[in-house]
Order: sequence, then C-alpha cells, then structure tokens
Amino acid sequence: MGAQEATVTTEAVATKNIKVLMVDDHEIMRQAYGMLLNTDPDIEIVGFASDGQEALVLADTLSPNVVIMDGRMPRLNGVDASRIIREKHPDMAIVLLSAFDDDEFVREFLKGNVKGKAYLLKQSLQSLSDLVQAVKDVAEGKTYLASEIVAKLAGTNNSQESAFLSELTEREREVLDCMARGLSNKAIADELFIQPRTVERHIGSIFSKMRLQPQPKAHARVQAVLAYLLDTGRLKEGSKPAEDDNSVIGAMGMVR
Repeated sequence: MGAQEATVTTEAVATKNIKVLMVDDHEIMRQAYGMLLNTDPDIEIVGFASDGQEALVLADTLSPNVVIMDGRMPRLNGVDASRIIREKHPDMAIVLLSAFDDDEFVREFLKGNVKGKAYLLKQSLQSLSDLVQAVKDVAEGKTYLASEIVAKLAGTNNSQESAFLSELTEREREVLDCMARGLSNKAIADELFIQPRTVERHIGSIFSKMRLQPQPKAHARVQAVLAYLLDTGRLKEGSKPAEDDNSVIGAMGMVR
C-alpha cells in the first residue's frame, strides 16, 4: 500500500481516549488488529500504515497516543521508525509487535528513554487482552515487555534483582533512575550536579553490585535498567504462551 493509500479513521468516539496508529506490512494483519482493538471502549484506531516510512508521516499528522509497530518491514523497520518517532515526539508511546526476540534488535529498541515502550512477541500473545493491556500501560508511560524478553535481557530472577537494588546507595538509585529515562552520562551529571567521572564511578558500582558477567557496557546498562523498573513496578511482563493456544489472535492466524 503506497503512502497515499494510508487509511485514516476520521470519526472519533467520545469515550475512547487512547488514539492508536497501527503499522504492519501485511494488510490483513493491520485490519484484523485494528478491528479487534477497536472493540475496546478506551481505544480508537486513527490510522493504518504499511511500513515505517508511512508511520513517520502519519505520526506527525495524526498525533496518536500509541503506535503499534511491526518489527521487520520494508523501506524502514520498526526499530528505526520507533527511534525517529520518539526523537520527534518524546511522549508518543510505542508497542513493538515482533516475531523476533534477537537480543540486539530488542536492545536497539530499548535505547534511550524506556518510558512508554513495549516489546511483545507475536507468538506469545495468548489473547487480545495482552495487546490491549500493553497499549494501556504504555499510554500511561509504563514499560511492558514479553516475559521471554525480560528473562533474556535481565539474565537474573526477580529476587536477585531486588537483592541487588537493596544494596544501592541513594545516589546510585538516582543515577539508575536517570539511566532508565535514557539520559547520557553527561546529562546525568548535569541533572545531579556532579562530575561525569563521578557518574561513571556510580555506574561501575551499580554494575558490580548487580554481579554481572563481563559484557559490553550497553548490555549491562539495559540489564540494570530492567532490574530497576521491575523492582519499582514500572515494568510489566507479558504472559508466557500457553501450550494449547486457542486465543482470538491465534485463531485468526495472526502470529507469524
């Protein structure tokens, strides 16, 4: 579908307060997700796009609260489109709905401010309610990840995460909160009125207390932020797939 064919819903429903842009390169899936989500009284699908380039245009013109983005698409993939949208519209929430759980793909999506971001796996959606809940959570600024994603990236269980957080000093928690908001080391230093080298020292201490195995700093940063969000209740985990999936989404053949 070309950019000029992007579909826009013009009639607003007074009771619906979460405006959603649906982006997927398969028309049947776009329409099916849109039809299902529109059944929720709080959600209104305001437009459809077939790839990341169209999503950029419609995000500017429609100003949705939430963009549901496919992961792999022609012209511009979901991760790159999400990054550009968030740079222009920092408060616009993104739900990445992908069939891929590649570590680098996920980490790239989570770069920057994780507030209002969700990463869901198509094959893990058990029912429409999973997707609806993710949309509502990110609209409120929460972070929502499939449980498989949390397990892969955090690399530790919840009790270990809580134990590590209990060891942090007040200043280290402040630094970690800034990291969760996507601030660079220099921006953290400016906000907390400390030197960049002091920020680096605090981050090193955080990583040490988390007892991470040697790995790239970017990976350790993601793990620390995920643990922090889990412990503070700002990260919600999606449900694991059932062995016998008879869900609405599964029955419609929407998982690929």
